[in-house]
Amino acid sequence: MTGQNLGVGQNPNERRAIVCAVTADHAFALAALIAGFRRHNPDYTGAFVVLHDGLTMKDQGQLRVLWPNIQFRPFGRDVLAQRFGANVDLSTILQQVSPMIFAKFELPELLADCDKCLWLDVDMLVQGNLAEVWNFDVLAWRPLPQGAFARRAEVMESFADMRGDGRLPLLNGGVLGMGRGVKISTVDLYAMAARLIMQTSTTSVDELAVYFLAASRGVPVHLLDQRFNHPVVAAGARAALVVHAIGPDKFWNAAPLQLAYPEWAQNLQQWQGAGYAGPQRLADVQAATPDMALKAARNRAYWQQLYTDIRPDLPLCLQVDLQSDGKTLRFSHASTAQLHLTRQTNARRIGVELHFAEGESLGAALAARLEGAVIPDLLNDETLKLAQTKHGWSYTAVVPVGQCAQVMGALAQALDHATSRAKS
Repeated sequence: MTGQNLGVGQNPNERRAIVCAVTADHAFALAALIAGFRRHNPDYTGAFVVLHDGLTMKDQGQLRVLWPNIQFRPFGRDVLAQRFGANVDLSTILQQVSPMIFAKFELPELLADCDKCLWLDVDMLVQGNLAEVWNFDVLAWRPLPQGAFARRAEVMESFADMRGDGRLPLLNGGVLGMGRGVKISTVDLYAMAARLIMQTSTTSVDELAVYFLAASRGVPVHLLDQRFNHPVVAAGARAALVVHAIGPDKFWNAAPLQLAYPEWAQNLQQWQGAGYAGPQRLADVQAATPDMALKAARNRAYWQQLYTDIRPDLPLCLQVDLQSDGKTLRFSHASTAQLHLTRQTNARRIGVELHFAEGESLGAALAARLEGAVIPDLLNDETLKLAQTKHGWSYTAVVPVGQCAQVMGALAQALDHATSRAKS
């Protein structure tokens, strides 16, 4: 992949390149990253280099609108096979990780045309100016906590001779700076990765290859502050310069992140190509719009407070599911039936429901117990209402909130009696 001049200038600030890798179906993610970077870094005059496995010329043209000084270099599985050679079986590792994790190994060769390179994963949101991130000479990364060694104990033991004095911390490879004089070549990185693939089962091949070569050769590493590569699940992400959506939940597919970081969608508006078309994650537990999120939070708060209030009076046979963002709080019973509480428009009233499946012997026993029955002193002499539901039948009533625990207890007692009768 040599021989492609970046066309950088002679000014040191111009002799820099930000390097990303992307599959053809995630061009939108790269576009959002560049748009966010451009918004917060108007003083950056360097290049972008994109390694890709088949971006269309149309997509390349649209990305060039976002950043004119951009170069595209092919990096598909064919390139990867050539780099590793025929003796390395990549089939297993490529079932576990994207081929694009290895694209960062191309950084040393890019240094033929520039003084410094900065690798950025495309699942990131730039929230500020990154001028300070360039304050490194040879290598730069954000260190992982010391516990990361314990999680990789087997690999650390196998490659103990590659750890130098053992003081260098492991890295998260989402942001990786590399400058001239690094004394680690692209060939070195692929060779180290090949050893890891053949001798271990680790999936952190890219990060560990960089780590072991730097540690064993005593390469000086500038440790980046977490604000330059801040995990999205860590506290303080809103104050970070770069937020990293590590793991399966991304800014484009996870409802909580879409709600928390609306500017990612604003960045994406600069892109005219195809967007994300896959499934959404976590929408069932976290609404993706502010109005629905507020309603969900209010419901959670309501149910948690109500359960705290009524818990002492509830029978032990009822097990609550407090993971409720909606208007229903569910309780399970040793039988297959469920008891529900439902919020009402009138805040002083609450719905109580007993649900059971169609055709159960339990239903007949419950009917004998509850049909036309009055729950003494609790329903103002009203009878429970029987209705057919999508999954079976239910007995329902609306009662004062202060009496719901007693009603739940009476229904649980009826369930216990009906369950015993159904078994006899």
